[in-house]
Amino acid sequence: MLQRLHNLEKLNVRRCSSVKEIFQLEGLDEENQAQRLGRLREIWLRDLPALTHLWKENSKSGLDLQSLESLEVWNCDSLISLVPCSVSFQNLDTLDVWSCSSLRSLISPSVAKSLVKLRKLKIGGSHMMEEVVANEGGEAVDEIAFYKLQHMVLLCLPNLTSFNSGGYIFSFPSLEHMVVEECPKMKIFSPSLMTTPKLERVEVADDEWHWHNDLNTTIHNLFKKTHGMY
Repeated sequence: MLQRLHNLEKLNVRRCSSVKEIFQLEGLDEENQAQRLGRLREIWLRDLPALTHLWKENSKSGLDLQSLESLEVWNCDSLISLVPCSVSFQNLDTLDVWSCSSLRSLISPSVAKSLVKLRKLKIGGSHMMEEVVANEGGEAVDEIAFYKLQHMVLLCLPNLTSFNSGGYIFSFPSLEHMVVEECPKMKIFSPSLMTTPKLERVEVADDEWHWHNDLNTTIHNLFKKTHGMY
């Protein structure tokens, strides 16, 4: 089937209760596989309760998603991995993940490093998520810059403890709007060095904003306030 979709620009899959995998790569031609979906710009996945992977990490061939601009995944409660570590999203503008309760992290450090054009990041309703960028000590990625990211929303993530718990240095030179709501276990944004030169406040509820010196201090003070520590 994939061999016939090389001109596909939009993919919308919804309300399919038996779908476990979007792209089955096993058995496809390894040499040409990377060009199969080179024109795909938008992926929308909705209400797929059995979905566990978009495609599997151990597939010998990967997908070329260099043209992908929008990835939205909603109500996929069995999803355990958004994308493999090998994928690159150099043109992705919007990443929106909602109510995927089996995800413990969103992306790997290597995938995060490829998001040089990402402008909008929205994550919500994923009850098992502990961090956004996975802490994978084996990956040699020291600095991760989200150059274009302007809007970040973290909403209803009851087990989220941080954006990342590892030693990666994060840079958000364009971040201006940030929402952190109903994330009661989030003690700090990131334990290592981080820059957010344009961010001046964090939305914590409708018409309620907080800011205390920097993002890490703001998140930590919000945690203490939530738990009655001051």
